[in-house]
Amino acid sequence: MFCLPKTRSSHCHGNRMVAFLGILCCIAGIASAQTQIKVRIHADQPTVEISPHLYGLFFEDINDAADGGLYAELIQNRSFEYFSLKDTHPRTEFHPLYAWQIASSPKNRDRFVDATMQVHDESPLNSNNTHYVSVTADQPGTFGIQNLGFDGIRIDRSAKYDVSLYARVDDWRGDTPLTVRLLSPDGDVCGEVELPKPGSTWQKLDGVLTANETRDDARLQITTNGRGTLDLDMVSLFPQQTFNGRKNGLRKDLVEALRDLNPQFLRFPGGCITHGWGLDNRYRWKDSVGDVAQRKPNWNLWGYHQTYGLGYFEYFQLCEDLDMAPLPVVPIGVGCGFRCTEFVPMDELGPHVQDALDLIEFANGPVDSTWGSVRAEMGHPEPFGLEFVCLGNEEHDTPDMRQRFPVFAEAIRKVYPEIKIIGTSGLGTGIPIYDLMTKEKVYSSDEHYYMNPRWFFDNVNRFDSFDRDKPLIFVGEYAAHDTDRKNTLYSALSEAAFLTGIERNADLVDMTCYAPLFGRKGHMQWRPDMIYFDDRNVVRTTNYYVQQLFSRNKGDVYLANSIDVVAKSSEPLFDGHVGIGTWNTAIELAEAAINGRPLDLADWKSTSGEFDYTGGRLRQTDLQATPALAISHESFSGEKIVFTARVRKTGGKEGFLLRFASDANGNGGYWWNVGGWNNQQHGIESFDGDQSSTIAKVDGGIESDQWYNLKIEMNGDTLRCFINGDLKQQVQLGSLDVSISSTYDRDSGEIILKLVNPTAAEVDAQIEFSGVQAMASTASMVTLAGTKDAVNTFESPETVKPVASKIAAGTEFQHTIPPYAVQAIRIKSERTN
Repeated sequence: MFCLPKTRSSHCHGNRMVAFLGILCCIAGIASAQTQIKVRIHADQPTVEISPHLYGLFFEDINDAADGGLYAELIQNRSFEYFSLKDTHPRTEFHPLYAWQIASSPKNRDRFVDATMQVHDESPLNSNNTHYVSVTADQPGTFGIQNLGFDGIRIDRSAKYDVSLYARVDDWRGDTPLTVRLLSPDGDVCGEVELPKPGSTWQKLDGVLTANETRDDARLQITTNGRGTLDLDMVSLFPQQTFNGRKNGLRKDLVEALRDLNPQFLRFPGGCITHGWGLDNRYRWKDSVGDVAQRKPNWNLWGYHQTYGLGYFEYFQLCEDLDMAPLPVVPIGVGCGFRCTEFVPMDELGPHVQDALDLIEFANGPVDSTWGSVRAEMGHPEPFGLEFVCLGNEEHDTPDMRQRFPVFAEAIRKVYPEIKIIGTSGLGTGIPIYDLMTKEKVYSSDEHYYMNPRWFFDNVNRFDSFDRDKPLIFVGEYAAHDTDRKNTLYSALSEAAFLTGIERNADLVDMTCYAPLFGRKGHMQWRPDMIYFDDRNVVRTTNYYVQQLFSRNKGDVYLANSIDVVAKSSEPLFDGHVGIGTWNTAIELAEAAINGRPLDLADWKSTSGEFDYTGGRLRQTDLQATPALAISHESFSGEKIVFTARVRKTGGKEGFLLRFASDANGNGGYWWNVGGWNNQQHGIESFDGDQSSTIAKVDGGIESDQWYNLKIEMNGDTLRCFINGDLKQQVQLGSLDVSISSTYDRDSGEIILKLVNPTAAEVDAQIEFSGVQAMASTASMVTLAGTKDAVNTFESPETVKPVASKIAAGTEFQHTIPPYAVQAIRIKSERTN
């Protein structure tokens, strides 16, 4: 069979995506002529080993991803610890009795006596869980409380649920047990269990409920019969069918969606929540282990509360269940730069460093160590085999950060030299802290990209020229943000194209993971996300399926390849609308023209800002708009387009945005940012939805109350920009073309070819293999294809899904790549003697 040697070459620079050939067609139609390419796979030329853990997961408790999501607990605010977050978020609805009500029944209103409920903190369950509810009835009868869950409680007919709570009574008259019921909103009993009568001290009571019907809107009711005060805390309801049947476990269908991605690592618990809103709100891993009743809950910077029921033990356990390497993220004494500038004084840093060391002991330490014994008491005496620790997340480049990071790195290396340290490259694609990571000799350095799809297409070759003597790269968070933050197929294809470049550079890029992972319907702080869910449904997005396709078809070694364009579909080089815009600036537009033909400024459409047409001029007066934008009603198409505008600045901080190749609503295409970046630079940026990415910048600014003649000249693949006749910028803009990756899987003896076509035209590909004696006559193929803007939704969760098929193959064969598609082709092969 075809067995390639393990090699780690310096790099193969010749295997690139098809050369960029023209301007992006932003409003694509069906091309009039089919694109033809020739693909050659050199099977006898292995280049770099593919990292065994290249594709993984990143979990952060955002969008209610933990409580009410991955964590299977069905009771919300189970320990009465919620409080208003008005000081940091507009979430004033939270309070200690949030999601709780006095017990009642629409069908048996006379059954209940009057009762009151109040939250207390005297004589609590423990010092970490300081609040509990007291329910008091002054006359004998039935009374209690009920919980509404997370937008209702999902139950399934015949399914069993573990119920538990802590209870005690005071000044009690009565001798009846507690009754726990599942109820419909109409008061129908959907399941019931009795628990023993509590005593005068805290006591844990538990039982099993069996549901007698299927509902998504049930509630849990706890009642008793008597007179006096009933105290309750840590009220819990868990489906027995958690993933792997684990107690305090995870929601089965959500973990199965993760398992189906074939992930090789898990980065957790964040993300920005590791820093917290401030140092007092940072993620303390020690609060998240041990008995769940002893864990200290917290609130997170995304604006809601977290129980820490899903804590570090459960993260490590999930990694073990899915055979993933754990990548815990440890704060390094520096606050979140987006929200605060706090940092731990250097002479107080010791306990924070010790927390990092104790975490490693919790994961790997012997059972007789301080924290290894905690792990053992939780039911896992064997070490978890922690190999990596991530220090920091999206740190801002500050002297405080540069002073503290080395302290953590040195301490870990001294006590645990075998642990691989993953650092952070800092904010933005310029990776400002990569120099510090190089100096500190970290294993890898974490980069994050939340960019528009065009950026991912334009950066397929990002890592080709990176220095191989510096740390490895961990792409720890990335996602293509298309128009309106939707999970379009186009966004997924841009990520697929980017991943072909990562696989080609797998000697440098060691790990990648999309972010964020989960989003609960109706509880979103961030979009897009990879997986959406509600209480019953799971939507796997187009981006999910791209991750799955690449993870399942990774291979072990990259094979050299080449690709040539034989014929190119005749798409227009420029297609769309032009416009004018500003950023925190007021302007006046006197005239605009395309190829010398004046445009009617009275008919331009404002999509943001305050535009007014009077006296033959178009004025924008909103100094707060970011951006303000007006678009011409006419669209233009052609090989050579000249867009001119006469404009002046009348107030504000920056200059002008000349828009071109956008749709009628200002989406897509490009703008020339004249006097941007605080009026210090001019720049050409691509634009998708609400995301822009910079293609090229030069120094420069503009003056107020001075007329400027601006010109953008588009000719072939060349873009030239002029101010008052002087050429300021010239760039070549690439068209979108097929990108490829070719790898070899040693276990299966298959060559894997991944093809990405982000265009509206079919691509006719002649595929040839060299360096092989024989190839199988058939191949297996998985295709993900659809329309450019296709999105999987709760209503239509399978608009785009992978389709498996068989195709004719061999050492040479003809293959058609559909429009807007990514494919993985696997072919058995034998090597040349």
